[in-house]
Amino acid sequence: MKKVAFEVALKGKKQIAKGTMAFVFEKPKGFHFRAGQHIRMTLIGPPASPPAEQSEAARETDSEGNSRFFSLANSPQEKELVIALRMRDTAFKRTLRNMQIGDKVRIEILLDSPHGSFAMHDDSSIPAVFLIGGIGIVPAFSMIKDAIERKLPHKIFLFYSNRRPEDAAFLGELKNLAKQNPSFKLISTMTEVQKSAVAWRGETGYIDYEMLKRYVDDLKSPIYYISGLPEMVSSMKTMLTDEGISENNIRAEEFTGFNLNEIQNSTNQNRKSHFALIAVVLVIFVVAVLHFFAASSVFKSGIDTPFLKNPIFYFMIVLILIVIPFKFKHLLGFMNSKRKK
Repeated sequence: MKKVAFEVALKGKKQIAKGTMAFVFEKPKGFHFRAGQHIRMTLIGPPASPPAEQSEAARETDSEGNSRFFSLANSPQEKELVIALRMRDTAFKRTLRNMQIGDKVRIEILLDSPHGSFAMHDDSSIPAVFLIGGIGIVPAFSMIKDAIERKLPHKIFLFYSNRRPEDAAFLGELKNLAKQNPSFKLISTMTEVQKSAVAWRGETGYIDYEMLKRYVDDLKSPIYYISGLPEMVSSMKTMLTDEGISENNIRAEEFTGFNLNEIQNSTNQNRKSHFALIAVVLVIFVVAVLHFFAASSVFKSGIDTPFLKNPIFYFMIVLILIVIPFKFKHLLGFMNSKRKK
């Protein structure tokens, strides 16, 4: 996979929800991406290894280094690049928050990215249902804006869960999009509305199957896009599969404080797949060689020799019992990975 890198300057930053900031960077010429895709961002300047005696609050970087993976919040058609993140007190985020207009960061993106699961499906007759928790809204926001700007005919439902209205990033923009586009339905729900200083007349509580049934007529047919913290993603996937939704109709993306390593994991998975394929070929070769020697042994010892007296056949039986399940599992994994793309 080819990777391209750019240095881009900060153009602006603002708070878009309680504890959440958006950072706007220039979009370099020749930079292309797919809605919902990741970039890798690297800070330019801070030391890689801060002195151990410094307090955590004084450090400019941390043990995780100067790079993080982010989803872009803007659509590919927009002229700027936007990321949004919860502002936890980490060295990386402190440095990002303290950047001045014009300061630069390095961004990298994969061409022909392997992340095909979190991209809008092509068949417009199939509705798209987004189940989103908190800051998981970032890739969904990009995908929904992209679909609307390209005038895709997909029917889109967004179930967006936050603790309070003031915690919900891009909520105002999403409400405006829903008002202007009848094919887009926004269902926001708050789980701790009693702690909010803002009046709320929408849904309350966690997203559940009963809530989905109130807004989506046929729950078996849509493609589901789930994004949020790992426990939320796991809960939503379990809810859907327990109700008979096919796993082939479920796409998921986990957010762990925006310290994402999916691109690296994906590359590692590809390497593991190559090694597994090589292992299968080698095993087949070994089986063929052993089969040849076993046949030669039978031929030399005579056809009347009982098989039970030949130890090679015992070894062959054990080897076949091991190889067949391994190959079957590998084949199933390969077929499932292709089906989900």
